Order: sequence, then C-alpha cells, then structure tokens
Amino acid sequence: MGLKALITLDLTDANGEQREKFYDVLKKEKWNKIPILTTAWTASFNDDVNRNKAIITLKAHLQKAKNESKIKKVEYAMQLSIENVEIGSC
Repeated sequence: MGLKALITLDLTDANGEQREKFYDVLKKEKWNKIPILTTAWTASFNDDVNRNKAIITLKAHLQKAKNESKIKKVEYAMQLSIENVEIGSC
C-alpha cells in the first residue's frame, strides 16, 4: 500500500482562468480534487515511492501548474501517510 497525500492550496490573487489552468495540470498529473472542499486535493503513490520522492514529485507538479497558469504565488500544506485520507461532513 503506497503513500497517500492530502494537499491544501491557497492560490493568492489568481483569477478564474488561472485557477482552471492550474487545476487542469494537477488533474493531468492524476491529482484528485476533493469535491466537498474548495482547495483540497489528494494524490497517491506506488509502493516503491518513499516520502522524500513523493514530496519532490508533488512540489514539481505544483511548480509546473504555477508556471503554466501564470499564478504569482501558490501556498500549500501537504500531509503524507500510508493510511487513506478520510473525507466527509457532519
């Protein structure tokens, strides 16, 4: 069972078109947007990917999305675990 990542983003001063371009890059990289949360995403890795490699990969995806969308500043938090990300509402 590989690592799972939970990533939350803040796309400071991004307009709607920039957000769409940014999100399209993440989707192409096989990130999954959490539908019930505004800026939260998940990503999964194969068993042979360690934590350091996963973080490097996620940061590269974010930089690629930032460059392609021309967003000036992207802030993020990410958490990695072998456990599934729990998603819900109450």
